[in-house]
Amino acid sequence: MSCSKDSPLILIHPPAVSKRYLKTKFMPYGMAVVNAFLREHGVPVVQYDFLMEYLFSSQEDPDYHNPERSFSQEQFFSFLSGAEDTGALGRFARKYGDRLPPDARIYAFSVVAYHQFWAALLLGRYIRTVNPEAMIVFGGPFITIKPADAFVPYGVADYWIRGSGEIPLLMLHRMIQEKDGVKKEHIPGIVYVDGGRIHEKPRSQFRAEDERSPDFGGLSLSDYRYDHPVSGYETFFLPYRISKGCPSRCSFCTGRLVDRYDVKSGDKVVREIAELADTYGTVNFQLADASINGHPRRLHEICTRLSAEVPAIKWYSYAKVNGFSPQLLEQVKRAGCFSLFWGVESAYEPTIRLLGKRFTLKSLYELIDESIRLGIKNYIHLIYNTPRESTEDVLGLMGLIERYIDSDFVEFLPQRFLLEAHSLMYEHPEHYGLADIRRVNTGPFEREQYIYREPGLDFAEVEQRNRKHRRMLEDHLEWIRYQSILKRCRKSLLQHVPSRLLVTSGRLARRFQPYQSLHHSMVRWLESQGREIREQL
Repeated sequence: MSCSKDSPLILIHPPAVSKRYLKTKFMPYGMAVVNAFLREHGVPVVQYDFLMEYLFSSQEDPDYHNPERSFSQEQFFSFLSGAEDTGALGRFARKYGDRLPPDARIYAFSVVAYHQFWAALLLGRYIRTVNPEAMIVFGGPFITIKPADAFVPYGVADYWIRGSGEIPLLMLHRMIQEKDGVKKEHIPGIVYVDGGRIHEKPRSQFRAEDERSPDFGGLSLSDYRYDHPVSGYETFFLPYRISKGCPSRCSFCTGRLVDRYDVKSGDKVVREIAELADTYGTVNFQLADASINGHPRRLHEICTRLSAEVPAIKWYSYAKVNGFSPQLLEQVKRAGCFSLFWGVESAYEPTIRLLGKRFTLKSLYELIDESIRLGIKNYIHLIYNTPRESTEDVLGLMGLIERYIDSDFVEFLPQRFLLEAHSLMYEHPEHYGLADIRRVNTGPFEREQYIYREPGLDFAEVEQRNRKHRRMLEDHLEWIRYQSILKRCRKSLLQHVPSRLLVTSGRLARRFQPYQSLHHSMVRWLESQGREIREQL
């Protein structure tokens, strides 16, 4: 098919190949700010968000972790290699691909998460069969964080963008339009193959102050609406961020690799939030910063102005314990904050320091207590089975959970530690007491996993210790799960069921086989009575 030079640039937030996503309805912020920038520079753009449809509407789509909708590795890579597929993967690619303009010059994918990458490959492969002359580009956090050999060998794309996509996409568009003498060698952030070699340009940087306000034009706002206990019936949260990048250097996380930390001016933030609220008819915002208080003085200034100039706003965000104070909590509450997500991870100070956190338990408890007093909902991220985990770690987590589990203003979000490739722990294992890191063969559609030795412990002994500690935490982890299920129940009467009763029931189910079916049926019924979606970052 012949491509027209005047055809629009297509921005795509792809579906996924697994529904193991949190059931959240996020608007595609990164794609929307790129859309605004390109339009401002005269580039015709059409944007598509297929992820919400995949997660919430398309029960027939492939779902790798659902036995009834799964697919094999052989089927996937056979389709990717160009073999005709009249099965589920082919139908999946055609379903979304046929809704895209068939004659565009550039199709650019914003790949945020792992399972989106595989779906983008399928959809990109289908675009290539329909429009062989098209330029296919992959960008987004997944491409930015991963090394080139993690995505280039799969082919499909002509270019991959590391870092901010605004300038690279504008220059690619000008290059294909044969304007301004742009050559690929001049474009920041791109990765491409030439002469059998991978060429990588330095990551594309874009100042926070220059980031455009997101433009969600062309997207159906109804796709993002849901019932929320604070914002009400059929509302949606507009994403916005006051800063780019992460101000922290947590040893277990790769967030530092996405963007260099940079914060916007107060004038820009207040003006753009007010304009977005007016344009989209909502006062509900998801402030999508890695940490809202990365620059405490700037946050204080912004909140002072928001409470005066946009007094009806309601918002939630991530926060870090270090850099917050009870006084700042009062300020963000007055500015409309109703919920904060805290990256706490551990309740044992040696491990807090090992993970790169810089706070004391005293300051943590002070902040959570003050948040509860102010009526701010707290979501507390926890990690268990961390490197060099001790009994004191487990007891610390238990104590933290027991202190706040019954509060209506606290929910815990626990997860098992997984060593993240290219985290500081991975890059400098000797500094963290790790050795001989080895990847576990989990298959391409599973998250990467690694094992390691610790001082005095081999691989098997580390795993044995982790199993022991997981058993010690079992009742508390179940307690968190049941409390969360009960809090989300639509019927207020069910919310008053003591979660401890379900913990006791679960313990009996683990010990007595005949009781398991009854217990699991009861829990599934309670889950069916709950709100499916909640705020989540």
